[in-house]
Amino acid sequence: SSDLAKPGDTVVIIGANGKSGILCNSVARERVGISGKVIGVVRNKSYIPTCLQTGCHEVIIADATDALTIQQEVSRHTKGRMADVVINVVNIEDTELPSIMACKDRGLVYFFSMATSFTKAALGAEGIGADVDMVLGNGYAHNHAAISLDLLRRNPVLMQIFKQRYTD
Repeated sequence: SSDLAKPGDTVVIIGANGKSGILCNSVARERVGISGKVIGVVRNKSYIPTCLQTGCHEVIIADATDALTIQQEVSRHTKGRMADVVINVVNIEDTELPSIMACKDRGLVYFFSMATSFTKAALGAEGIGADVDMVLGNGYAHNHAAISLDLLRRNPVLMQIFKQRYTD
């Protein structure tokens, strides 16, 4: 997500509490700067503190498959402008349309999940007349390990969360 968001952008991260999500929150927060906004989407209220600690300005509670709720909430949080960039890191099916509906016209939707169906995404966008660019990530970004480690070194909150979650 390093070259996706730029200063002033609104970025929506669907799955903002997962391993990829908390890294995306942090990178997006750095990229959008003081004039931008990072909005996390998670299914559980208990995830809100982690999202806020790792870079989200605001958090929406919604099922990642609930297109209408996500669209309405993103619209409310952006005063109808919607997201410049939507990053989907949720590893469940049927999240294509909610991701597309969170995005503004000519915006960018980045699918990082192996559960993403290109067919559902393409037909869904066509079906609702959404004019968005879609990228299907393959889970590999050049130098991603070095970038992730650098991020953890610079961000003690992220480092702490990773230690709590992923070490014995």
